Amino acid sequence: MSPKKDKNQEIESFLEKIKKQGRSSPAGMCWNDFFIFLKKFKQPDDTDPPVPLILAASGESDASKHFRLSNQLYWAFDHGCLDEALAFIKNLNPDKWNLGSIEEWNNSSY
Repeated sequence: MSPKKDKNQEIESFLEKIKKQGRSSPAGMCWNDFFIFLKKFKQPDDTDPPVPLILAASGESDASKHFRLSNQLYWAFDHGCLDEALAFIKNLNPDKWNLGSIEEWNNSSY
């Protein structure tokens, strides 16, 4: 298997694992901290990593939040910092996550 496929599989496996636990994304300021962390790996002419769905966007569905976290992890992969990004995320305490049931996964709170 190619290194790219391995990393894609690593991302998808991680996302599937946290979804089974009802975790969609880091919560609030922890997600902002992750965003700031990712920006450290941005090169001058690069695009920013995808912004977290916090503040006014915090009412988005867990599915949307999970998808945005996915986008951030793929951004990290594309910018050579996936291992660091996953380490950051995996070290978050369980109470620092947005949680939701699979039955309500696609519902927003707007």
